Amino acid sequence: MNAPYVAVFGGCNMDISGKSKTALLPHDSNPGDVSMTPGGVGRNIAANIALVGIHTKIITAFGDDDKKRLILRNAPEKLSFESSFTFGDVGTGSYLVVLDDEGEMAVAVNDMKAVDKLGREEMESRRELAEGASYTVVDANLKEEALQTIFSWNTRIIVDGVSAVKVGKFKPFLSKINVLKCNVLEARALSELGDGASISDCGRVLLEKGSEYVLITAGSDGAYLYSADQALHFTTSPMAIKGATGAGDAFVGMLTAELVQEKSLEEAIVGAMAASRMVLKSDHSDLSVFDRRQWEKEKKEIQYDII
Repeated sequence: MNAPYVAVFGGCNMDISGKSKTALLPHDSNPGDVSMTPGGVGRNIAANIALVGIHTKIITAFGDDDKKRLILRNAPEKLSFESSFTFGDVGTGSYLVVLDDEGEMAVAVNDMKAVDKLGREEMESRRELAEGASYTVVDANLKEEALQTIFSWNTRIIVDGVSAVKVGKFKPFLSKINVLKCNVLEARALSELGDGASISDCGRVLLEKGSEYVLITAGSDGAYLYSADQALHFTTSPMAIKGATGAGDAFVGMLTAELVQEKSLEEAIVGAMAASRMVLKSDHSDLSVFDRRQWEKEKKEIQYDII
């Protein structure tokens, strides 16, 4: 019997980050530190699923360049890029961010031309892979033509909204989504209720539009789960945060891994929030140093109630 696996469709790029050592001076060269690490929402989620032991197959796009080779070299053992595509006329995606001396973003540039080349033909060639997966995870970096193809398949789909700007791509497909995960800004944009709309109103509208489960993350206020049967509010104990980078990707990664192992959605959310806590409290942006005993301990810091 083949081991269960997850198919992930989404973005992959090289993250290039420059942090100034002093107050940022525009229009000049600023001394600082520059780092380069594999990134992209789809890749990050896929890596986290693989890091906790679930076989994961990512369908993304590369250029034939050194960035691709570096990303492949740094892939977790259970993450396969064999079903991804390489295009000779574009470079592998890049995300370039400049941070000030306090670590706040000053400006960023995102080059996703490779992923934009994924269309109907490329997606259709991966249909069998997706329909054989326990779950298919989709991020909003894909263009609508690719999304339209994926949502025509017979597979259980988990969606990550990525951003308030990009999440609107999912509007035509809400009735095809099993688990819709978005933050508050994304939920307001997707529900079309606008700024200031309550989380509960967003959840209700997105359910009415057809999503089976709506999961809205709200930072320090925890997470909200809406379904046809009930609404739940998940909260977490206070903690000292070292950095927020990667916590959302760890959340979706662990959520998916737990569902593959046939945990209830409530159990999966508790596990996902515990994984986020581990990232928030560490110097790492993923679950590369995942400690199951620590994770079990963090799960005890999560509570949920009917609302």
